[in-house]
Amino acid sequence: MSSERDNTGDKKDQTAIKPAGLTADDRTQLSDRPTPTPTPLPSSSSPPQPRGAPVRRGDASIPDNAAPTQGVLADRVVEPGVLINNNYRIQRMLSAGGMGEVYKAENVFTGDPVALKIVLPSLASDDGIIQLFKREARILGQLNDSAIVRYHNFVLDQGLGRYCLIMEYIDGNTLWDQVDSFGPITPDPALHLIQRLAHGLGKAHSRGVTHRDLSPDNVMLRANRIEDAVLIDFGIARAVDFGEGTLAGRFAGKFKYVSPEQLGHYGGEIGPAADIYGMALMMAAILRGKALDMGSSAVEAVDARRDIPDLSGLPHEIYPLLQYMLEPDPKARPASMNEVAEMAADPTRIPVRYRMPLWGQKDEKTGRLVTGSLSGAVSAHGIELTSDSPFGPVVAPAEAEVATPQRPTRAKWLPYYAGGAALALLLAVGVWAMLRGDDAAPPETPVETAAQVAEGDGRVLPPRDLGTREGFLANFDLGACAQVQRVSSGMDSGKLMALSDRQIDFDPLLNAYQSRFDARPAVITRRIAAGQCPAVDFVRALQGRSEAPPVLSLDSERLPEGGTVVGRLREAQGRTIWLFLVAADGGVHDLSSRLQPQADGSFTFGFGLALQDLTEAAPQLIVALVSRGSLVGPTAAAAGAASATILPDVRDEITEGGGFAAADIAYFELTPDG
Repeated sequence: MSSERDNTGDKKDQTAIKPAGLTADDRTQLSDRPTPTPTPLPSSSSPPQPRGAPVRRGDASIPDNAAPTQGVLADRVVEPGVLINNNYRIQRMLSAGGMGEVYKAENVFTGDPVALKIVLPSLASDDGIIQLFKREARILGQLNDSAIVRYHNFVLDQGLGRYCLIMEYIDGNTLWDQVDSFGPITPDPALHLIQRLAHGLGKAHSRGVTHRDLSPDNVMLRANRIEDAVLIDFGIARAVDFGEGTLAGRFAGKFKYVSPEQLGHYGGEIGPAADIYGMALMMAAILRGKALDMGSSAVEAVDARRDIPDLSGLPHEIYPLLQYMLEPDPKARPASMNEVAEMAADPTRIPVRYRMPLWGQKDEKTGRLVTGSLSGAVSAHGIELTSDSPFGPVVAPAEAEVATPQRPTRAKWLPYYAGGAALALLLAVGVWAMLRGDDAAPPETPVETAAQVAEGDGRVLPPRDLGTREGFLANFDLGACAQVQRVSSGMDSGKLMALSDRQIDFDPLLNAYQSRFDARPAVITRRIAAGQCPAVDFVRALQGRSEAPPVLSLDSERLPEGGTVVGRLREAQGRTIWLFLVAADGGVHDLSSRLQPQADGSFTFGFGLALQDLTEAAPQLIVALVSRGSLVGPTAAAAGAASATILPDVRDEITEGGGFAAADIAYFELTPDG
């Protein structure tokens, strides 16, 4: 199964014990208790007569006169072959921890494998601990959920003088073993994992049981499948209506994954909210590949939980939910695990105050983290992004500062779940966005040369400067779904690039252009799909206004299916960046995490692209949006969101923020392979 690790992702510094009969592959480690020499116990080839009354499933009551035999109260490793409660023969140890050891055993009557947790002898006289196990066995024995390990019996074995909890045996790795072997979990399976575990925990919470020890080591994967994850080790759980009693002052749980209330904050009342906090820390660990730094001492642990932890580096698809779950005050967290599951399925249910920009910093006055960050690998609906970058991960320059986020005054984000062709994006670069460059100030607003242009429902963007070529081109009426701009680099530099879903007569535009600028450049036309029109209209709406546009370029306009798109973004440093692909069906796919900063202040990016059942060339658009402030829209949109829905709302958000944003657009065709 698994080795027990500490909460940083490294194996614990403790003595490894391999009981007799174990193979070299059995990576079992015992806790840092004094390790005695294994004491052989008698076994039998046939079941002996029953001793004591076992607990039936769903009834964890143990006779009052059932008590451990004091003469055998000595910590020991139970050897293979030992028969437990006349029913279960020990095969091998699986793991050990602060409450006892877990063994794989076999039901001698049915041959079924079981996991058998034997409580440490030193705890057998602690009535609080035993009552805890009995209560848990009764409640969870009646609980039926595929995400929670099944409980069979809770018995007192007279031969060992130890209490034993018999559970379902799960053949697979722990969640942490999976991360250790294959790297951090990507957002899409992580969100599904949250939903699965939250549904199971919600059932346990409804019956009065809190896990209190959520960690990657306490999640097993049936057949090593994340979609079949199972919560284990409720052995240190407690019913919320069970008084502290002799448990006062006892700490149960992995230090890095506990909630503030488990450390005594907020009255020390431990309930479902503690599991919500613990799940968020667990998810952060598997998304990062290591646990968050939540302190290495009691003082540090308490201090680390005064505010929402810094989630820098986590995928923007998931960090808003984790921020909400990591509120220090239990009452400020989601109300239930069912609510957590709903928000994992539909992020628009997350309160807007957590759905902030892709990067962020701590507020100077409060010290609270106001935003999250991007990840190095993103997987979302219809898109798969992996971290196989030949350049390796990107590390932020030490002198770089993140752009200060500006909270928008309005948000009307709808559930952006739109169908679309299945795309597969293969990462070719690392991560970075929204860097602040050197001390360069934002470009000054040019002198107004025309009345402000009304947009949308009466709100206005800054006026276009009609004295510039870009302002002139954007202001010339070519109808909807038409955008013209000057090519600023490459072999076609100086020409005009026109994007539209139809054929257009450009003579009127060229005549007016020649009259104004004494030049008549050639026009390069590119036909786009109707579903991409909202992207063209979006870029045109921002064109030629006060904010200096970024410069986006691609290495090629034609890409065979399965090839790699390589591009560069200039004139963007120091501002918030949203880079996204608009597919032929109009679906929007975030590429911001593909940006890699360069020494000259530009950004490079690259990704492989494949479209299922591609039989003819399909137009693709890449848009780079830069803004002085942060935007909610990009973080609220799911992969494949309809551009016709999200982009008008993003434009409205920009308008409300003063209109300090600009965009550039690039075109390429995806062609069938061969």
